[in-house]
Amino acid sequence: MRHLLIVANPRRQSFTHKVARAYADELESLGHEVAFRDLYKLNFDPVLGPDELLGPTPPAVPPDIRREQRHVEAAGAIAFFYPLWWAFMPAIVKGYIDRVFSVGFAYAFEGDAMVPRLSGKKALIFTSSGADMAYLQDSGQWRAMCALERDHILAPCGIELLDHVHFPAIQPGLPMSVLDTHRARVRQTAERCWGTAPVPVG
Repeated sequence: MRHLLIVANPRRQSFTHKVARAYADELESLGHEVAFRDLYKLNFDPVLGPDELLGPTPPAVPPDIRREQRHVEAAGAIAFFYPLWWAFMPAIVKGYIDRVFSVGFAYAFEGDAMVPRLSGKKALIFTSSGADMAYLQDSGQWRAMCALERDHILAPCGIELLDHVHFPAIQPGLPMSVLDTHRARVRQTAERCWGTAPVPVG
């Protein structure tokens, strides 16, 4: 199966990139194909233009957005990797969703009903934060963020969220032993989701 990895951190040697690479390596060891989309390296423009909005005429799809949509179409599974900023995804990830998971591609309207167009695809989310897990849960941030991701972004497109793996209390200078523990968790997640059942086609 082909997996699309959407990675967002402006620092190429970040924790985000290291866990994404661990996930990609494990997928490849399991016989899967990986497409790696580093949004900052791509210099992805997250700003939705006026012609891309639904109106009297069909929305325009710029060539760079159509290219990303082809990556989504080709993937059976999508994994997002990003740090939490202000208790949510970075703006470049939200802009990617705004522009790539657009009306007519990821969903459509039939009357007043929103109809998913990416049904059958699976997703995982891997995030990190400087805050610890107790703070995220006690403040309500974790519950609100998970509801938005699962129920108001992925589900309306027909994408099933398999897991959200979070790494709390990530600070600069993380000891190598801790990094290795986190990378092992990522590899175990890949194995759990994609290594025990027959690899589906798509």
